[in-house]
Amino acid sequence: MNFIKKIRTIAGAIGLAAVLTGTMTPAMAHETKCPYCKLAVTQDTKEQDNEVLLRVGNKRIEYRCVMCAFAQSKTKFKGDLTIVAPTNVKSKKVTITRKGGQWSADPSTVVFVYQKGNHKECQELYRAVADEKTAAAYAKNKGFKEAKFLTLAQMIEISK
Repeated sequence: MNFIKKIRTIAGAIGLAAVLTGTMTPAMAHETKCPYCKLAVTQDTKEQDNEVLLRVGNKRIEYRCVMCAFAQSKTKFKGDLTIVAPTNVKSKKVTITRKGGQWSADPSTVVFVYQKGNHKECQELYRAVADEKTAAAYAKNKGFKEAKFLTLAQMIEISK
């Protein structure tokens, strides 16, 4: 075991002992602001995932919605990156990758629900879903009367 692993093991044991003895309470949630829109990142709930994650190099950045992640990826980050976006199904995420300037998504059938509205509701208004049939059901369930179902290329194009 190398020196760093030993330190991590010792620190973890001390932290666990502090939590168990009541001298320290574990952090239950983190609060952060979206680096693009500056609104609070809506935390995941028991019913729905909300946090969007962008990975570029060694950085891991959380965004309020997939639209914010796309917009900032176009202006701030050059090169390869990955965006992990929540879908309408808890624990089912879409992985969006830009490699060599080319965008792709897994699953490749992903469709984005796009409903104009207040950005304070963006985690609902701009949501990745598995396919167009699922997108239509999601929009109907949410009461979106003017929802559009966009491909990955269309979603990237409209992000500002």
